[in-house]
Amino acid sequence: MASAPTPPPNYSSVPVENHNHKHNHNHQNSHKRHRNDWSSSSGKYSNSRSAAPIAAAATDIAAHGGGNGGGRSVYSSALGSLLDGRRSRLAPEFSGRKSTRYAAKKHSGLPRAALNTLPHSEAANEVLTYLYNAGNIVSNIDNVLISNEHRLWEVEDYIYMLKDFGNTGQLLLAEKCYEFIMCKPNGRVAKGKLTSAMIGTLGRLGEINRAIELFRESRIEGYGMTVYTFSAMISAYGRNGRFADAVELFMSMRGLGLVPNLVTYNSIIDAGAKGEVSFDVVVKYYDEMLAAGVRPDRLTYNSLLSVCASKGMWEMAQKLLTEMDGRRIVRDVFTYNTYLDTLCKGGQIDLARRVFEEMSFKCVWPTIVTYSTLMDGYAKANLLEDALHLYEEMKLRSVCLDRVCYNTVVGVYAKLDRFDEAVNICREMDGCGIKTDVVTCNALLAGYGRHGMYAKVKRLFEEMKARNIYPNTLTYSTMIDVYTKAEMFQEAMNVYIEFKMARLEVDVVFYTAIVDALCKNGLVESSIMLLIAMIEKGIKPNVVTFNSIIDACQESQTLEYGVHGSTQAIEYPNEQPSAMLIDGAFQTMPGEDRILKMFQQLASEKAGHIRKLRRGRQDLNCIFWLFQKMHELHIKPNVVTFSAILNACSRCNSYDDAAKLLDTLRLFDSQVYGVTHGLLMGYREQIWFSAQTLFNELMRMDSSTASAFYNALTDMLWHFGQRRGAQMVVIEGKNRNVWKGEWSISCLDLHLMSCGAGSAMVHDWLLNMHRTLFQGSELPKIVNILTGWGKHSKVMGDGTLKRAIEALLNGMGSPFRFAEHNMGRLTSSGDLVATWLRQPGFIDTLVLYDVLNHSQPAGPPHGYPAPGF
Repeated sequence: MASAPTPPPNYSSVPVENHNHKHNHNHQNSHKRHRNDWSSSSGKYSNSRSAAPIAAAATDIAAHGGGNGGGRSVYSSALGSLLDGRRSRLAPEFSGRKSTRYAAKKHSGLPRAALNTLPHSEAANEVLTYLYNAGNIVSNIDNVLISNEHRLWEVEDYIYMLKDFGNTGQLLLAEKCYEFIMCKPNGRVAKGKLTSAMIGTLGRLGEINRAIELFRESRIEGYGMTVYTFSAMISAYGRNGRFADAVELFMSMRGLGLVPNLVTYNSIIDAGAKGEVSFDVVVKYYDEMLAAGVRPDRLTYNSLLSVCASKGMWEMAQKLLTEMDGRRIVRDVFTYNTYLDTLCKGGQIDLARRVFEEMSFKCVWPTIVTYSTLMDGYAKANLLEDALHLYEEMKLRSVCLDRVCYNTVVGVYAKLDRFDEAVNICREMDGCGIKTDVVTCNALLAGYGRHGMYAKVKRLFEEMKARNIYPNTLTYSTMIDVYTKAEMFQEAMNVYIEFKMARLEVDVVFYTAIVDALCKNGLVESSIMLLIAMIEKGIKPNVVTFNSIIDACQESQTLEYGVHGSTQAIEYPNEQPSAMLIDGAFQTMPGEDRILKMFQQLASEKAGHIRKLRRGRQDLNCIFWLFQKMHELHIKPNVVTFSAILNACSRCNSYDDAAKLLDTLRLFDSQVYGVTHGLLMGYREQIWFSAQTLFNELMRMDSSTASAFYNALTDMLWHFGQRRGAQMVVIEGKNRNVWKGEWSISCLDLHLMSCGAGSAMVHDWLLNMHRTLFQGSELPKIVNILTGWGKHSKVMGDGTLKRAIEALLNGMGSPFRFAEHNMGRLTSSGDLVATWLRQPGFIDTLVLYDVLNHSQPAGPPHGYPAPGF
């Protein structure tokens, strides 16, 4: 657990604004070879284009809403050279995001406090206090302004106050203050400065239409034709998600004789950051800035870091920090907060810990944003206990928590099934004057649903509305997800009807939640229909949407509710008939609501207990169709997608079927295809070199995502007889600390492994034991193999992994037996194991070989021995 830097005595925990304080994993690429010894401690890995002219960028943005900036620039910079170099083929697209739920988690919308350091007189702070105490009563505000007019500097103090009103959300005070000073006989320059400040305040408060009106009026009156006014308007557009408008305004400046300066470039870069535009697009303005001889400052780099944060581009963020250091620009707390956010979103939790500790050596003291960002990163990486330790540390250091931090803690306790503590945190929030909001309730709803507490889900949902906490899209998608996975289709339908009545916007997160819930229930056909419906509505699915369906398609059997005799086939590309059948009742007339129709059908059939067995094997045509649709929609698969494809290959009855599935990878990533297909064909040194490169890329992923890929790849190789290749992959994963567990000469922990990976690991473990014996050493008194749960079974006890390992060991005549009081632990005395391993010729049983025969069907799945083995 990282320890927080010790702040100076005058440290204040008052929140300070971060450019990227959003809450919505992995080691750096420094591959080292570890010895293949079975010690109890495993070593960890540690850190070891510019584009076409700006006009082309503006056209691309207008046409595509942001684009990806794929051309080359006439400008150059250190950042541009990095983009021009070899990109990682897997990052950030090759990412282990298994859920898009957090994409819909926004802040409460309350204004955030920002440090206001503008020059002003001492009286300005007093006048601000008087204005805040005026109680939004117009006459009181007017009296304060009139009675204190003689005490204020005419321009600087009013600009200072306008900025403060923007930070604290005081629209009325800002308007009255601006009207008051603008009525005075100020010159054109003064009016321009005041108007620029007011446009910035309106943009910060979300009043973009008023900002546009004021900008237009200032230009007509002649005091708005300044670089600063244009820069303020660009910033206002950016803050309100209108990056294309910001670019258009930026492009118009030179035609009006206005030369962009540092403020302008910072505004357009920050607009790109707030609009979550591709880094390739934003870096064009940075390159143009350098070419124009404008020197970037800390705000420039903080904004560029914000662009990296939303994409998890932690390596690019490191490059930016190196440039900052080279220019002798000192990092501030905003820089560190944004960098931490980037590391957390990129899965670099260990590196984030070190950066957090580094802050104290740089005399940069963490704010609530720092703690909240790191805690949120821990929570999303499922390091829940670490998140709680950080929370306890914050309390010990008397750091005042904000709404975002409290909501994160509530979510952590809910995930841990510690609802009493979660409720206590809600009470603590109320006691601090921070009201629980929709984000708080969403976290509790998800927690209750995850643990099957459906009565509490319903009660909390009703309490929300009674307390005027209005459910948002995420609330409804969470409720539908909970009810659908519990096969409570009538309740899910009722929630959906209420959602429609609320007239909230349906987004990709909403659809994906329903698709995933249907897939978890085995309703693959229904999820396909919903996928088609969302595409028809113009809502582009994301990779998570497809991953849910691809993963569900590989099940050996799919049960679907349906009306007998009312079936119709989905048409796939090239008009190939599919084995997948869709209920005719799910077919809708033009204008009908497909989701409502689907829930009505499922609810009625659930009540009648009607089920149909749709197919007896996975539908390869379905997977082919899904991949082609992803290709058409330009949706890049991620590591979860590739793992799902490899798992599907493991279920194929023939090599030819598996080869066809692997061929689909060629549409997206030749590297992944080359490695997986090459290993399937048999070990070759050149293929293994490419595999090492791929495994290096996997080090960027969080451990659960990386282990899922290793499991899937090993399963496929084991399934098709490539036992030596499977063992090499699993040893590589062990050396890279992919699986977390107790591995020693006395204990082999397989509970996070798949059947193929576990089987290969058993062979390697026994080989090491055999080597130990023939070197003259003794085995421990008791040796154990843990098989409690694994990829194929998330329940303790009699899972698929347990049965596979038991069959493997029994086939070898091993002395291992399951412990009487632990159904998942195979155990034996060291003496019996030693006697068993010393049998003449037994070493031949342990050494694995590649035995793939392309002309024959695949062998028994998941490590089960063939009859008579």
